[in-house]
Amino acid sequence: MENRTYTDAILLAARLCLGAVFVYSGATKLFDWSGTLAEFGGLGLPMVPAAAALTIAVQLVAGLGVALGWRTRAMALALALFTVAATLVGHRFWTMSGADFQHQFTTALEHLAIVGGFLLLAALGPGRLSLGLRRHRAGARAAE
Repeated sequence: MENRTYTDAILLAARLCLGAVFVYSGATKLFDWSGTLAEFGGLGLPMVPAAAALTIAVQLVAGLGVALGWRTRAMALALALFTVAATLVGHRFWTMSGADFQHQFTTALEHLAIVGGFLLLAALGPGRLSLGLRRHRAGARAAE
């Protein structure tokens, strides 16, 4: 397997893995709207319905964008920032001790790894196996 083909396959796998997490999370929030409102209310967020709707939209749109390779760099950066914000709001390990601290800190570190994956996608782009590249190629052909 040629090096570029290998890289494209790895980027596709990374996009699918990272995107799936957010598509699933957004869908579960959407289909359990009352549970989502209760969860967001418990976090002390203002304008709970608006915050929940925005969260679902970001997770679904950007998650699908990353998975499909559509506007990958922008979608990856959006999800990296979203993940940092969600971690700071939802996993306040610094306010806890004992087992609660350990659980929330571990979750925060896992989210940090996800952010790292998104930053790599933002730097490297989607690879050739993506909708974004097809759109780019189509535009380049039309310009010829």
